Amino acid sequence: MNIQQIRNATIKITYEPYTFLIDPWLIEKNTGFSARTVIPEMAGIKSPLCDLPFSIDEVLNGVDFCLITHLHPDHFTPDYLPKDLRMVVQNEDDVNELKTMGFTEVITFENDELTIGNLSVHRVDCIHGDNEDCAKRMGKTSGYVIEADNEPMLYIAGDTVYYDGVEETINAYKPEVIVVNCCGAATPRGRLIMDDKEAAKTASFAKDSVIIASHMDNVNHATVSRNDIRSYIEKEHISNILVPEDGEIMSFEKK
Repeated sequence: MNIQQIRNATIKITYEPYTFLIDPWLIEKNTGFSARTVIPEMAGIKSPLCDLPFSIDEVLNGVDFCLITHLHPDHFTPDYLPKDLRMVVQNEDDVNELKTMGFTEVITFENDELTIGNLSVHRVDCIHGDNEDCAKRMGKTSGYVIEADNEPMLYIAGDTVYYDGVEETINAYKPEVIVVNCCGAATPRGRLIMDDKEAAKTASFAKDSVIIASHMDNVNHATVSRNDIRSYIEKEHISNILVPEDGEIMSFEKK
């Protein structure tokens, strides 16, 4: 299995025999939304904060499926995506939304399970906010577990804070690799996703897993940077968290 960090939560996964593009957000730098932020100097700055690490053609090259955790504008916009690209979304509401955008090949889960060729994709729950009001306003979002006989078990945690559901997923599937969105994005209503400390909690709970820190350095409401996470894991002597740069490829084999 190869995992390439593209930008923000957009990652490209080669999970034989398929290539998945997760949460495609391919718009140009500083042309998207500006979130309410708890950091005054970031107010009004439009995301994404960085360019893509290479061309859109290269991002899309070889992609068999887009796997979308939810339709927030830092995880999905239709820009540059072929309308016949096969899309996998979390529920029927998102199916209908993508079809109104003109996408023709959109599928979702039956009882949180989906079989694609020789692999299985499992939909798992998220809590997208550190308090009830915040999570309710952010709405439905999902994580995914991907498994196949010849590849490592992969858990894409999605936009979630650390809570008992994350631990339940780890206990149920025992993933060898876990991707966590951990820039600590926050608005005045609350923190929306994991931060460096919750990424560390995940690493501590899943001691035998490799944790990949994603969703970094590209939204104006982030409170944690890659450098912050690197400093934290060095200070706490955490050895199982990787912090890839945009464009970086990581390879993993089934144990």
